[in-house]
Amino acid sequence: MGMVTDPESIFDSTKMQNIGGPKKPVLPRYYFPLIIGIVLAEAVALGFILFDIFPLSHSFEVYPFAQYSPYVNASDVTQLSVTITRWFFFLLTAGVLIPTTLIIIMEVTRRVLIARKGESNAWDDEFSWLDKLDKVPPVPADTTARVQGDYITRFDIHQRIQHYVLMGSFIVLAVTGLLRGFPDWPTFQWFTSIFGGTEVLRLVHDIAAFIMIADGIYHLGYIGYGYFVKHKSPSAMFPRWKDLKDIIHTALWIFGMYKHEPEYDHFQYGQKIDYWVIFWGMPVMVITGIIMMFPLFFSQWIPGEWFAVVATAHRDEAILATGFILIVHMYYGHLQSTAFPVNTVMFTGKMLKSKYRQWFGREYAQITREKEQE
Repeated sequence: MGMVTDPESIFDSTKMQNIGGPKKPVLPRYYFPLIIGIVLAEAVALGFILFDIFPLSHSFEVYPFAQYSPYVNASDVTQLSVTITRWFFFLLTAGVLIPTTLIIIMEVTRRVLIARKGESNAWDDEFSWLDKLDKVPPVPADTTARVQGDYITRFDIHQRIQHYVLMGSFIVLAVTGLLRGFPDWPTFQWFTSIFGGTEVLRLVHDIAAFIMIADGIYHLGYIGYGYFVKHKSPSAMFPRWKDLKDIIHTALWIFGMYKHEPEYDHFQYGQKIDYWVIFWGMPVMVITGIIMMFPLFFSQWIPGEWFAVVATAHRDEAILATGFILIVHMYYGHLQSTAFPVNTVMFTGKMLKSKYRQWFGREYAQITREKEQE
């Protein structure tokens, strides 16, 4: 999609430079080597992730320091239950991370080719049938107030606080969870000793878990208040036919059949996937985590094999969540060419107009009415 910067120059986001006027490269020369290196490292990490959770790579282990360990038996039912659980999460993780990693690799390849050879001929008009999936959303009532000079407000203070807390608690949970999940690794044993041992590690992990739960409640309360009191529907985050159109459009762009990437509304389809993944992962992690925190209480209703299943589900879902954040969220949130070197909008709540047009071109046109004025 193009961005008008002056009468003689048009900004092309696929090339990350002005065309029709003086060239002003935006990306540093080291960008593509850096991104290629990161993507390759992520692909290797994905291989390790899948090997670790592969059901046949090793059997389920119960470590003595685990609070639930006295309740887990070694029966055949336990082994079968754990095996089924591990296969489920292995297939889920592979089904999520392998396609997204391949898409990232193809997208980076496409951007490298564009940067080296320029755009090739495309057949945009041949895919006009995609417009049948499209429906322009109504213009929000507060659009004018969101424009402040050279910036457009995107997130309010409550949304940013929720992100700060989620980000901080997730990092603590991921670090302490990995240390607890792989206690036999010598390097992790050393880091565990820095934390003060397994008991301190468990305490820090549990505190971070309750902070994340509180943040989730805060988020649901925020949505409820906005819907019932302020009469603002969170519909912008709901899946739409436009998202399917954008997915097809992106695939066609990756293979050179579209010259430009889609123009998005308030959220891109990838951001929606990122958001709704939490609504799958959070309940799984909270329910299994609470059971493992208070095994004596739950042992009244849960037999030993279920504690093994709960522990397996908690660990493998944590690996999936961490892998998704490191591979998918980090690339599209901060390493993609339009965001590099870091996307600050969730920290400041505001985005430059030029960036907003690159990321959310269709909503930008609705907010500023620029296309109508041109």
